[in-house]
This record gives sequence, structure tokens and C-alpha cells, in this order.
Amino acid sequence: MFIHSFWALLAAASFSLMAACVKQCNNYFGPLELVFYRSIFTTLTIFALVWLKGYSVKTTQVRGHLVRDVLGLCSVCIWFFTLGKLPLGTNITLTYTTSLFLAVNFIGLALIRKQPTPWGAVFAIILGFSGIVILLRPSFDSGQLAAALLCLSVALIDLFTYWQVKALGKAEEPSWRIVFYFAIFCSVGSLIATFALEGDFHLPDLYSAGWVLLMGLFATLGMLASTRAWAYGNMLLVSCLGFSAIPFSEVISIVFFKHHPDFFTWVGMLLVLIAGLLCTFFTKSLEYGLSKDKKAELTKTQSPLLEDD
Repeated sequence: MFIHSFWALLAAASFSLMAACVKQCNNYFGPLELVFYRSIFTTLTIFALVWLKGYSVKTTQVRGHLVRDVLGLCSVCIWFFTLGKLPLGTNITLTYTTSLFLAVNFIGLALIRKQPTPWGAVFAIILGFSGIVILLRPSFDSGQLAAALLCLSVALIDLFTYWQVKALGKAEEPSWRIVFYFAIFCSVGSLIATFALEGDFHLPDLYSAGWVLLMGLFATLGMLASTRAWAYGNMLLVSCLGFSAIPFSEVISIVFFKHHPDFFTWVGMLLVLIAGLLCTFFTKSLEYGLSKDKKAELTKTQSPLLEDD
């Protein structure tokens, strides 16, 4: 379990560093262009790894990959649209409601299957989300209601995306192959969307090229780590540890952008940290609290409450 905690934290840190690079590139490229550059970097990097290691990109899970890729691209496109319609704090907070949808999903499954409900982990997720709300202090007026609902739809789409990633993991698809096909799909989709919606395409100069390369590097590392965590780890734990992206982002803002957080920001980050620790404790306690026979029984029924260690 702890190795998957490491992958979840590495993903959160990588995506936070990627966001910092995107911030540096915003004056040079449109959002869809950045999606393309990020995706093409990941595609070429993993292709090089495949070629050097002699791996195979052949898969028997074509339908599974297609579902994951369509869901992922839809999520990204809607998210980019809402970025221009809502305050950043509101946008990020609403997209993190995926964890709350996941908690409700797990409670429903546990009740239907008459299995132990991980109330401690669910409480930790809600605590972590509360920390994000305090940290970001979201707000929107009545004219932004439609955009807010669209942002919530991103969180719901992401829930189905994570379940699809989990299904690919159970089918023994390696995390790099899942990311590889997603990167190809996003490269083609974002390139078409750039010309169709933004009407122009910009080549990087020497300065912006450095930030683009760093963005691609951190994005690739983040996607590989995130996919590995969701595909093979405990989904509740990974979901809660994903909240750590917010404190990571705040630290980056302090160090590189000279941002000075206020009291509520520190309170929010502390709650997120506590939530991550509690979720780790509760999910591990649930695992050890079950007898070997009960654990075997749950494994046979493919319980979502116990994932691979």
C-alpha cells in the first residue's frame, strides 16, 4: 500500500510542477496548444522507452483504452472551457469533488454488497476537501452557475475515468501503455481542436521551449505515477492523497512566485496533510482488521474496498 501512496504523492508533486510551467507558458500559447505539446512530449518519450526496452504496444484492451481516452479528452476540453468562466479557486475546488463522488460510490457499493464501509477513509476525504475549500475560498455569482455545473461534470467524468483505469489495471495493462495510448489520443485531438477552435498554432522560441520541455517532463512523470497509483492502488487512499497537489502548489508559489499565504491558507494545507495521514491509517487498519478468510472472500467478489498492495 505504501508504494502506491508514494506514486500518488509523486503524481501530485509532478502535476503541481507542471502547472507552474504552464503558468510560465500562458503568454506564449493557447490552452489547447499546451495540451498538444504536453501530449506529444509524453508520446515521444514513452515511444523511445518502448523502442529501447523492446516492449510491445500491442494490446487486447482496445475498447478499454478507447473508453478511457474519450473520457479523458472530454474531461480536459470541458475543464479548459470552464477555466475562462470561473475564478481559479472555484474551478479547482469543484474539480476536486471527484473524491466526494468516489466516497459516495464506495458507500453505495458497500451497502449493496453488505461489506464493511470505510467510514474513516470517507471522513478523511471530506476533511481533505474541506481543507481545499478553506484554502481556495471559492465563490461564484448566479451568472456562473452553468459553468459551475459543467465543472462538476468534469469531476463526475473523472470518476468514470478512474474506474476505467482501474479496469485496465486489473486486465494487467501496464501503466505506461495506458498513458501511451491516452497521450496519442490527446495529441491528435488537441491538434485538431487547436486549429478548429483557436485558429492558429505557435512554435516555441528558445525561452518558451525550455518551459515546454519541463512541462512535458513533469506531465509525463505525473501521468505515469498517477496511472500506476489508480490502476493498482486503493482508490480511496489515492483519491485522498491527490489533495496534496494543493499544498505542493502553494509551496511552489511561495518559492518561485513570491506568494505569501495567509492564515486560512496554512489552515487549509494543514487539514489536507492530516486528511492524507488519516486516510493512510484508516485504509491500512481496514485491511489488517479483516481476517484472512474474509479477505479471501472479498477478493473473490472483486471488492473495491481492498485493492492490490
